[in-house]
Amino acid sequence: MSCAVEIAVQDLAGLEVAALGGADRVELCTDLARGGLTPPPELVEQCVDRAASLVAARDAKPHFDVHVLIRSRAGQDDFLGRPAEFAYSDEEIALMARQAEETVAAGAAGVVLGALTPDGELDVPGIETVRDAALVAGQSAVRGVTLTFHRAVDALPGREQRAQAVRELLRLGFHRVLSSGGADRALDGAEELAAMVAAAEELLDVCAGGGVRPADVADLAARTGVPDVHLSARRRPGAPVEPGAPDTETDPAVVAAAVDAAGEL
Repeated sequence: MSCAVEIAVQDLAGLEVAALGGADRVELCTDLARGGLTPPPELVEQCVDRAASLVAARDAKPHFDVHVLIRSRAGQDDFLGRPAEFAYSDEEIALMARQAEETVAAGAAGVVLGALTPDGELDVPGIETVRDAALVAGQSAVRGVTLTFHRAVDALPGREQRAQAVRELLRLGFHRVLSSGGADRALDGAEELAAMVAAAEELLDVCAGGGVRPADVADLAARTGVPDVHLSARRRPGAPVEPGAPDTETDPAVVAAAVDAAGEL
């Protein structure tokens, strides 16, 4: 089996590290330490242009592209089992719809979004509003847009709710869902991820994310069947920085290790 590697980055230098290290795509955001926020359209456009130039120069995989997080406010680390962290007001949904439209207009290949009700269900009207804004922008640009549902799914209360969310996201036209299986670390949620993969019936990709390390990739793929892994590949606090290293938190060594691990499957 093969396994795609997605790297969460928050700057142009991070995108370059991910591309040169052999990643398949990036999820671009800002404020990654707090779970991420939507980056400005100017940064999206810069990253899209740079990704295209790296692909043209054969310094990145031919399919390497930029997906962008759509999130209007940062959350808290302990969102597991707390769907209210992803419950948004009408004003916040409208803001994220504008952000999705601007993001796709800036060239992003995909958007990463999510919204829940305080009771722990998918906020379908809110999701549809943001989704439709992205798709309309894609139609205007005469290209498709990949839809990913982010780790809001991990705030749902249990396995059946996450499996049902996968089935509902299929109906809503999503291509991928990012999840740790409701655990702090994706490896600890392996059984739950496997249940989501089964629910997807190979019609939607489940991307394992949440505390993923390169050493986890083989176990995750074997135990869950996920076709994608997601990690931030950030440099450890206090770790030495090599002379001439890019000015970014994205660590080239971690990216390379994750790509190598995925390539050995």
